[in-house]
Amino acid sequence: MFIVGIEPRAPGMHIFTGVRLPRLGLPLLFTMAKKMGHQGEIYCEDIAPIDWERVRQADIICISSITSTIPRAYDFIRKIRKELKLTVPILIGGPHVTFLPDEALDHGADYVFRHEADLSFPMWLKWWENGRDPRELFDIPDLSFKVGSENHHNTTNLPRQWVDLDTLPTPDLRLIVGFDKPSVIPLITSRGCPWDCDFCSEYEMFGNEYRFRSKELVIDDLRFYDSIYGETPVFIADDNAAANPTRLKQLCVSIVSNGLVREFSCQVRLDLGKRPRIVAMMSMAGVTRVFVGYESTNQRSLDAAGKKLKFADMRKLTKVFHRYGIAIHAMWVLGFDDDTIETVKQTIRCCIRWGIETTQFLILVPIPGAPLYRRFVDQGRIIVHNWAKYDGLHVTFRPLGMTALQLQVAVMLDAMPRVYNLWQTYKLLVLNNLRTAWGVVTRRTKHPRINMRGNIATFFARLGGRIAIKKIRPQVTKYLESLK
Repeated sequence: MFIVGIEPRAPGMHIFTGVRLPRLGLPLLFTMAKKMGHQGEIYCEDIAPIDWERVRQADIICISSITSTIPRAYDFIRKIRKELKLTVPILIGGPHVTFLPDEALDHGADYVFRHEADLSFPMWLKWWENGRDPRELFDIPDLSFKVGSENHHNTTNLPRQWVDLDTLPTPDLRLIVGFDKPSVIPLITSRGCPWDCDFCSEYEMFGNEYRFRSKELVIDDLRFYDSIYGETPVFIADDNAAANPTRLKQLCVSIVSNGLVREFSCQVRLDLGKRPRIVAMMSMAGVTRVFVGYESTNQRSLDAAGKKLKFADMRKLTKVFHRYGIAIHAMWVLGFDDDTIETVKQTIRCCIRWGIETTQFLILVPIPGAPLYRRFVDQGRIIVHNWAKYDGLHVTFRPLGMTALQLQVAVMLDAMPRVYNLWQTYKLLVLNNLRTAWGVVTRRTKHPRINMRGNIATFFARLGGRIAIKKIRPQVTKYLESLK
């Protein structure tokens, strides 16, 4: 069978518009399907436009979406049914439909794959090929579908069976149309999270325990991609690459001993800075940038979000990464119940004072699946129901410490422009290069060429962010009118 996958593009511009980095859900599932003898190709809209003539030839259509892209996903379903007049099954998955499967079924999806589809998708393919006995559908875990006019959701009283990551193949990124010469390759080495942060759905989506892919298979993954793309920078897309710090250290040692050092970036918690030896080993393996969820400098907001971080430690922990030549992309969330205009200003000042290389100031999003969403719904605080606005760039709820209008202005028209001003950008370029040079002298910097490339990448990322902010401004200004 010929299967087509679609990953809708983001609804608007953001500071990383232009970074061609696909999500790995569809590539992994399509790699499984390929091993079962099927053909497939994936259209990630942020990488290449959809070839609708190829879609017409599909035997099965799969759509993957997050909350902010779900309206476009539903538009595609309507197009497939009404304009193309196709009757082939439409499958949909992702975090949004995991928690709102009825919505997806009511918008025309035939099957909704909730949570992980690594077990359910191959089971469904076998069912579709082998007789399609309706009774067997009820045995496919976490599958939602219609029974007559009613929506049905497969559930069980037994604990959910989470997939063993060592049983999964390396996602074949060649299945993505247009992903021929990537500037960076995404790689997943773990899933799950025990933290249960108030604003995050990861805990509910992938379980409350970390699961890891063995370091031996991660090394095999890297070699597989090297055989196709050459030595290309890698983004480890785990929610927290340092979930098990000892395991991360061992992985870094394996990367070095196997001669696979190159530019790596990954997501970690800030408190990894309490383990400087591991940070040093990351630098040794080629990690040049970490993505860190700082969230806030307001201690009450940090506590309410469940971050288990102390504001008093943040600057010191930031310095640990910088000491070993690792740049930081900080992600801040503004709009918690204890946030005020003054705490927002304090966060902006700290971000600049601490010399953080790149930054995202995001407006708190009550995302489906997160405890925050359920609470805001119960309190009647949701004021915007257009899912396309749930992208961190738009206020969608009624804040307590300020008005929705004040929050929108504080984040998009004050914080972002102030951080990405030209003076700050040139200042960081000089400081980072001086830090790299001093690291060579003190022997903390093990790969100065990689670090220098990272410094240059930071400079151009900040320039790109400045341009994106200017382009976003008109749509933000227009949105302000709806908040008045």
